[in-house]
Amino acid sequence: MGSLQIMDKNSLYYINEPTCISFSGGRTSAYMLHKILEAHDGDLPEFAKITFANTGKEMPQTLDFVRDVGVNWGVDIVWLERYARKSRDDEKNKYAYDTKVVTYETASRNGEPFEALIKVKRYAPNPVARFCTADLKIRAIKEYLVDQCGFETPYTSFIGIRGDEVRRAVKMNGTIESGQERYLPLYLEGVTAKDVGKFWDQNDFDLELPNNNGVTDWGNCDLCFLKGHKKKQSIIRARPELADWWIKQEESLSIEVGKAAFFRSDQPSYKVMQTIALEQTSIFDDIFDDETIPCFCGD
Repeated sequence: MGSLQIMDKNSLYYINEPTCISFSGGRTSAYMLHKILEAHDGDLPEFAKITFANTGKEMPQTLDFVRDVGVNWGVDIVWLERYARKSRDDEKNKYAYDTKVVTYETASRNGEPFEALIKVKRYAPNPVARFCTADLKIRAIKEYLVDQCGFETPYTSFIGIRGDEVRRAVKMNGTIESGQERYLPLYLEGVTAKDVGKFWDQNDFDLELPNNNGVTDWGNCDLCFLKGHKKKQSIIRARPELADWWIKQEESLSIEVGKAAFFRSDQPSYKVMQTIALEQTSIFDDIFDDETIPCFCGD
């Protein structure tokens, strides 16, 4: 992983208490992990846990990258999946969840955790109710750390948000939510997308997804409903089959609840977007708001 520095206890990246290192599977959070390893001379304390929460809708290249980071840098990354189900009679809540530790080999690749959540909730996450991030990532990590590792809340969570992501950072740094106190060392140091890009340009392995000025458009859930319309349309034009899973969720949910159900009411359905892509038209590109909404899933 390259030359490491002498352990620096004054570093922004030094860990001295039970801490979660939240790895989204992207370049920025991996860069943060490298900086943490530098601050510890390559040897993390036992109470520092690196977690990756898989929704089943990440691109295969993201899963490959998480594996490669663990192998090349000699660190143990805990892969997690959280499945929703209807509660049993002896469980007091309406929904119940099971958090599982998986591996690169056994990780879901067809959206199984995400689909199970939608079936139980009986409605799709949307820009107002973004329960997918909370249920499939944040709470999956919390349950693992508290129930299986003995962490007490609130615990510190290192999150990879850069100094040039001010809008995201000011909402998160130092805040406590779902049992974690968020800590953003990259933001505090002023690390930019250019810094991260330079690091990976010089590294001997990388995330094999396009880097668009520091943004990985194909990162996290492949066609996340929070991505801008043009971004989703571009991905579907390149890989129309990626829309199939999202179409299935909208159509199955519509049948289940007896009325039209979509991830976004302010944009075309995934079926319409796929049809447009297959016809190679850009009829809606200038009609719908193209802003990507931060989902806090990762980079």
